[in-house]
Amino acid sequence: MPGILNEEIKTKQEIMILKNLHAVRMLFLLSFLFCTGILSGQCHNGKILSKETETGIGYASIGIVGRDIGTVSDQEGNFSLTIKDGYDNDSLRISMIGYEPKCFLVSKFREHPQKDIYLNPMPYELNEVEVTYHRPKNVVLGESVQTNDLRSGFDCNNLGSELGIKVDLRKRVRLKDINLNVAICTYDSVTYRLNIYQSDNKTEYENILSEPIYISFTKDDINKVLTFDLSDHSIIVEGNVLIALELYRDMGNGKLLFNTQFFTGSTLHRKTCEGNWTTAPGAIGMYLNSNEIR
Repeated sequence: MPGILNEEIKTKQEIMILKNLHAVRMLFLLSFLFCTGILSGQCHNGKILSKETETGIGYASIGIVGRDIGTVSDQEGNFSLTIKDGYDNDSLRISMIGYEPKCFLVSKFREHPQKDIYLNPMPYELNEVEVTYHRPKNVVLGESVQTNDLRSGFDCNNLGSELGIKVDLRKRVRLKDINLNVAICTYDSVTYRLNIYQSDNKTEYENILSEPIYISFTKDDINKVLTFDLSDHSIIVEGNVLIALELYRDMGNGKLLFNTQFFTGSTLHRKTCEGNWTTAPGAIGMYLNSNEIR
């Protein structure tokens, strides 16, 4: 009899434990669903199109100004962007080289579930260049880093993330080429978008390119300096200039690291296309040859 009684008591204890476990699981599930609802935010889908041709604009940048929230449209101009609560008073900016950017209040952007956004082509004026017969002076922007004892690169694979260098030019120069000292590339091949920004107040940068420039190479190419010709683009810069590479399309898991030299400069990076730039110590192996314009 004692054995039967003990078994009955044990069964009741098991029932109570099961009930408690069930209650705990339900509480955990409700908490998870509640937290998920808060953290996931609302996903917005849309398409970026040309006002002139009504065709999709591939690889346009979409991001909240000053926030690490943004993305890049696909080849056809389609995009998907998740925005959490709390950003209704912020500005969302859509931009693409060669087009006039557009800005929306996030609260207004949320009101339309399907978003077709049209951009107008940007009118550009040709730069006036004084022609002289002086032998052009070569100016090097950035650092050539041959050793790979220290390496640094993109800290994330977010679409729209950028990595680059900043230079301060007292005179106008015309860019001839860009050169990269790459230490590690785990991708079979990569393509990045080159962005060249200029600023008058050292805080707000404007992309001065009139057409996109893409830089491609394979992992077998990195055993030497990678040089890409820019002379056909007639890029003239002066003052406070930021030169950056942008991850504009999904390349999957992998990493790209540059030779880096400490105590010689700094590297700028940001996680999204409209996020704030941050500075890290050490200059990456990125430099440009240019000719001074007199």
